[in-house]
Amino acid sequence: MRRYFRIATLALTVATLFSWGVTASAETAYPRSPISLICPFGAGGAGDVAARVLASAVKKDFSQPIMVVNKPGAAGVVGTMTAKMSKPDGYTLLAGRVANNAIIPALNKTIKYKWDDFICIGLLDLNPLVFVVHKDAPYKTLKELADDIKANPGKISFSTAGALNIQEVAAYMLLYSVGMDKNDAVSVPFPSDAAGKNAILGKHVVFGALNLSAVQDQLQEGGNLRALAVTTPERLKNFPDVPTAREAGFPKLENILGWNALFGLKGMPQAALDKWVAALQHAKIDPEWISHTENMGSIPRILTPEETRAFVKEQVEKFEALGASMELFIR
Repeated sequence: MRRYFRIATLALTVATLFSWGVTASAETAYPRSPISLICPFGAGGAGDVAARVLASAVKKDFSQPIMVVNKPGAAGVVGTMTAKMSKPDGYTLLAGRVANNAIIPALNKTIKYKWDDFICIGLLDLNPLVFVVHKDAPYKTLKELADDIKANPGKISFSTAGALNIQEVAAYMLLYSVGMDKNDAVSVPFPSDAAGKNAILGKHVVFGALNLSAVQDQLQEGGNLRALAVTTPERLKNFPDVPTAREAGFPKLENILGWNALFGLKGMPQAALDKWVAALQHAKIDPEWISHTENMGSIPRILTPEETRAFVKEQVEKFEALGASMELFIR
C-alpha cells in the first residue's frame, strides 16, 4: 500500500511539474498567433495612422503579425466595447485615443465601460492643440480673445470637429478658466479639422483649438492663421514663438490635447504585457517610429504603464471637473 501511495505521489508530482512547464512554455512562446490591434476609428484617421505606425515599428519584436482592425462608430465607443468584450488572452489590444478612453468615460455616464476597465500599457504620443484665429483678427494673445468673449457673451463662435471632442472640450476649458458658461461662446461643429480650419480662414467662425497637424501649413510664413497658444507643457519645436497655455495665463489648458495610447484587457497574461512594454521601449528610441510620429504632427511621448495610468487618470479627472462645472454630463 505504501508503495502504491509513493508511486501515486510521484506521478502527481511529475504531472504537476509537466503542467507548470507547459504553462511557462506557452507564456514564453507569446505570441503563437496573429495579434489584433483594434482601432475604434475609421481608416485614414489620426488614430488609424498611429496604430499602423506602431504595428510597423514593433513587428521586429514579435514572431506573429499585428493586424490593425478598424471598428469605428459612436466616437470610438463601438470599437472600445468590442475590445472590452474580447478574450483577455493578449491577442486583442486597443489603440485608444483621448476621446474614447478619457473624454467619453468622463462625461458620458450611459456607456458600458469606464476608463480603468483597461490596462494602460503605454502612452504613445501627444497631438498638440493650437488656439488659432485669422491673421486679420484683432487678438494677439489668448487673454485678449478670452476678454472679448467675456465682454460679448454668446456672440463669438469657434469651430470643432464634433460634440464633446477634444477641440470643443478645449474651448470649454478656456471658458471655464475665466468663469464663463459653455453658452458664452458658440460651438460650430464641422466634419473634420480641415473643414474647421477653412471656416476660420473664411472668417465664418472666430477661433478654434485645432490639431497642429491641421493648421501648421497656415502658421508658416505667409500663412493666414495666427497662433495664440499651444496646449502642450513645452513650446513647439517648429513654432518656438507660440507661447504655451500656461505661459499665456491659462494653466488649466495644459495637456488638454489629443493623444494615442496602447491598452490591454484586464486579465491578460503577464508575459504578453511584459512583451508589449518592452516593445514600446524599443519603439521609443526607433528613429523610424519617431520620424513617422513627428510627420503626423505629433510629439513622441512613450510612457511606462504606471506613468500612462497616472496621465489618463489626471485627464479623466480634468474632464469630470469640467463636466460638473459646465453641465456637460450625458446621463
